[in-house]
Amino acid sequence: YKGSQDASKGIIGMLEVIESDFDRTVTTVKAEEEEAQTAFETFKEENEKDTETKEKSVETKEGEITTLEDKLVGFETDLKSAEEEHASALKELEVLHSMCIAPEETHEERVQKREQEIEALKQAHDILENWD
Repeated sequence: YKGSQDASKGIIGMLEVIESDFDRTVTTVKAEEEEAQTAFETFKEENEKDTETKEKSVETKEGEITTLEDKLVGFETDLKSAEEEHASALKELEVLHSMCIAPEETHEERVQKREQEIEALKQAHDILENWD
């Protein structure tokens, strides 16, 4: 009996082809999976480093903000003090200005009055000398 020996070789051949395709697919998938895992690990490490760097940067900047806010409060206090001193100095300047810089008479007026006094004294002297 020689029945379907050719058919059995065809089925076995087909199974062998399917088995080799599966082996090739398994090998390819494993290689791709290892490559993807390596890429993922690299990405994960870079991402963790980047996150750590950014977190440190945030901490540093928050510290800088606190320092600058403290300086700002100090500057605001200094400004308020300076403004109070300035107002006080302006008041004092106004008092001094009225005492020194803005006298009631000008120099010319004082000279004229002094000359009038001298003339009046001369006239009085003449009167007293001619009194006889």
